[in-house]
Amino acid sequence: MNYVVRSGDTLNSIAARFGVPVQELIRVNNIAYPYYIYVGQTLYIPIASTPAPTPPPMSDFDRRLTRAEYRIDALREDYTKLDDRVERLETRMSRLENRVTNLERPALPRPRPTTTPTPRPRT
Repeated sequence: MNYVVRSGDTLNSIAARFGVPVQELIRVNNIAYPYYIYVGQTLYIPIASTPAPTPPPMSDFDRRLTRAEYRIDALREDYTKLDDRVERLETRMSRLENRVTNLERPALPRPRPTTTPTPRPRT
């Protein structure tokens, strides 16, 4: 079965939702360390022939862990957006610095127009 990753999903939450071990999810999808997944990514979910047991209710620790995972994912996304923005700003700064450098160059002296002497009429 295929699953498209949504905002807030983690490998742990997807594995728990489908009753699949996290390591199995990582293995069948060839996810390399540091095991990042992204929104819109399609993951293959290996389905067991028997339905997965209903997970027990989440403990307070599990709820906090899930909230922390969501927050980490949100911060990672914010970091990526900020990194892209900084990169664009650095590019603009570099262009502006080049323009200023070109404006600050001393102007080359203008060449004097050369006049060709006119021949004197012979008398």
